[in-house]
Formats: sequence, C-alpha cells, structure tokens
Amino acid sequence: MNGGLIMKKKGKLITGILLLLAVIGYFTLGNNQSLKADLLEVQPGTIAQTFTEEGRVVPEKEIPLYTTNGGKVTKLAVHEGQKVRKGSFLFSFDTTELTLQMQQLQGQLKSIRAQQELELSKLEPDKMRQLYEMGAISQKEYEDALNTANSSYYPGQIEALQAQIETVQYKINESTVYAPANGTVAELEIKEGMFLTPGTPLMTIYQNEQYLVEVYVLTEDAVHIQPGMKVQLIQDNKEKDLVFTGRVEKIAPSAEEKTSALGLLEQRLKITISPIVPENLRLKPGYALDVQFTINEQENVLAVPKTALFPYENGEALWVVRKNAAQIQPVKTGFENEQEIVITEGLKAGDSVILDPQLEGLKEGIKINHYFTCL
Repeated sequence: MNGGLIMKKKGKLITGILLLLAVIGYFTLGNNQSLKADLLEVQPGTIAQTFTEEGRVVPEKEIPLYTTNGGKVTKLAVHEGQKVRKGSFLFSFDTTELTLQMQQLQGQLKSIRAQQELELSKLEPDKMRQLYEMGAISQKEYEDALNTANSSYYPGQIEALQAQIETVQYKINESTVYAPANGTVAELEIKEGMFLTPGTPLMTIYQNEQYLVEVYVLTEDAVHIQPGMKVQLIQDNKEKDLVFTGRVEKIAPSAEEKTSALGLLEQRLKITISPIVPENLRLKPGYALDVQFTINEQENVLAVPKTALFPYENGEALWVVRKNAAQIQPVKTGFENEQEIVITEGLKAGDSVILDPQLEGLKEGIKINHYFTCL
C-alpha cells in the first residue's frame, strides 16, 4: 500500500518536472527566435520632387518643301533618308502645258509689237508736223495723229503680255526643284506619276545631325521650369535604360490644347530641350524619350521609403534595429516625393530601418538577421 502511494507521488513529481522543463524550453526558444528582414542603413542624402513627361526627338533645323503650282511628278531623284547637297536635283513636274502657254504668249507679244510698228509707220509724226506747219492739215488732225502715236494702248498690251510671260517662266522654273541646303531627305510624300495640287507637302530636308527634344508639359507644372534648367532624358532599352542629361532651350509663349490618353482636354506648354547625347547613342527624329524634370530638391537629409512608415500613437513610427533587436521608433516627417519622405526627428545617420513594417512575426525585442538593402 505504501509502495503504491510512493510510486504515485514519484509519477506526479516527474510529470511536474517535465512540464516545468517544457515551459522553460518554450520561453528559451521564444527568446532565441529571429527574423530575416530587409534593412536600410539611413545616411544623409538628396531627395527631390520630380515629374516625367514623354518627349519626341526633332531635328534642330528643318526645311519643309511644298508645291507652288502643283502638277504631275515626272521624275523623282531621291529617296527617304538620302543625304543631299545644296543645289542637287530632287524632282520635277511636267511642264508641257506651261511650255505651250509660253509659246502662245510670245506669239501674241510679237504680233502686238508688229501692229504697233505698223501704226507708227502710217502716222509718220515728223511728216504730220510738217504738213501741219504748211497748213495742209488742221490742228485737230495733227493732235489726233500725235495722240495715236503716243497712245498707251500698245505699250499697255505689251507690258501685260510680258508680265504673263514672266509668270509662266516662274512656274516653269519652280517645276524643277533643287535641294535648298545640305541635309537628309525625310517625310517624303510623293512618287513619280502623282498629280499634286498647289500647297501639297512634298518632303522635308533635315539640315544636319543635331537634334532637339520637344515635350508638352501641363501648365501647372510648367511654372516650375526655367530656361537653362537641367533635365534627365531616358531612352527605354531592353537591357538597361539609357539616361543622359539635357537643358531647357526654349519655353513656348503660349499653351496648346492637347488630348490626354484618357481623352481629356488639357492645357500644355511646349518645352524644347537641348540634349547632351552620349557618343554611344544615336538619336533619330521621332524617337520617344522620357523627360524627367526636378522641381524641388533637398540635400543632406535622412530619408526613408514611405512604405516603411506605419501609424503609431496619433503619429507615425518606424521599425528600427538596435542591439540586433526590433524596436518601434516614433518619428516626425517633412519634405517628401512620390517614393520617399524626410525624417526630421527620431533617426540619426547609421540607424537601421526595417523596410517592411508588416513583416510576419515582427514584434518588439525579436532578434533581426541583417539583410541590408541599397535604395
């Protein structure tokens, strides 16, 4: 009987010891738990407010060519992208009809001049004066003869025909088009055999290999832009975006109404950028580039991603790592952009900030494995 009681007591003791060990093990294991977390070591830096718009590459100098009189294109000597020199032949129009007009007008001019000479030969002004002085004809007959001799009829007809001849000759001359400057043929709109009306676009001559970037900016953003301001130009690339700088060259004097991608009407101002093109980059008219404008900037400040902040006691806080353990750090914030925000109070240079405040298992005092992230 006594032996059974003793065995029961020993069993309870062993069970109690095991429970105690389990509790101790649980708390010991809990204290040794750790989390892997991406950290940011905060250092003084620069933060800026920016906005980006899409720009287009355009030639610095271009000469658009249009038809003066129109007609049928009989010969085209150039193609898109061809380099030409000033004075080289580009294309010509059919001049058959103009040549016939010229022949008709020259024939009319010759006939009028012949009629004038015939009339003058009949009048013989010197002989009429002698007859008048001799009394052979009356004063009226003499004056009528002088008026006929000095009449503006024939000179007027001759002058009108000469003007028409000059006009037709001008059209003939304009029917053969030569390059107005050294450059490259672009935007070629014509083909041989086409009939064109006056004022039709023909082609554009890009004068050199210098290019500009034109970008249309919302008027509320344009107030921050000044001539000479530096910008970042970004060209999309499959491997890595190409980033280079540019400078604001011109700001249009008035806004234009543009339609957004959503179909909304917007007032935008054209900004012309002079790019500083790297040697390994080749730009062509029509290329798209992102233009990034910096409108506000602060230097030597401590900034963190906005996503690292979380609400805390009527304010905001960050998770920081001190002595390898997580700790809540209330902070005050200041200047910000779309991604980052300046911490004005609560952090010092070198502090480690946990980037994900929603990290599963995150609590004060838990050990943190260090995985630093550069932003």
